[in-house]
Amino acid sequence: MDPVTIGLVFSGAIKAVGYIKQAIALGKDVNSLAGQFGKFFDGADAIHREQTKKKAEGKRTGKSDAELGKEALEIAMHSDALRQAERDLKDMIVWQLGKPQIWEKMIYERNRLFKERADAEKAEKERQLAHKKKMSELFLFCMYFFGGIVVLFALVMGGIAIYSTIEEKRIYEEKVIAHQKIILKRQKDKEEEELKARDKAVAGG
Repeated sequence: MDPVTIGLVFSGAIKAVGYIKQAIALGKDVNSLAGQFGKFFDGADAIHREQTKKKAEGKRTGKSDAELGKEALEIAMHSDALRQAERDLKDMIVWQLGKPQIWEKMIYERNRLFKERADAEKAEKERQLAHKKKMSELFLFCMYFFGGIVVLFALVMGGIAIYSTIEEKRIYEEKVIAHQKIILKRQKDKEEEELKARDKAVAGG
């Protein structure tokens, strides 16, 4: 979350605490304040998660919370203030009103919802990772497929070129043989004519 959003979330959680304390002081039923408790717990959990993220960021960068700057310090202060507010609410319900079972029920429901949210976030991350993996595999398949087509096309074109060369050579050789046959036939015809002429001359003499 950005600093403005964090500030709004914190303010909302603190306002919810103030409303709850005032309502309890006026004798209102705790069960009627479920909505305000929900706002407080949602806001507090969001701030606590942001603090955890900042600590993880500090470990990755080798920096402490203080070195991460004003934003990290403010989040840490907000988180501490909300944890203290949560302890105050617990003391009011458990000791002032004498209803620890109500607090236990709220904490149980809070943890259940937190687990559901964490499981949903985990499932969403796994879905996104699976989607990225699927898209990566599809991309690789397309690359291999088109690469195969290019190779096949090159082989076909190479085969056509080789076949054309062989065919041209065959046609050329056939033409050479045909030409040689013509020359041989002409020579044979000439020799036969010369032989006839000699025979005729000998017969006439």
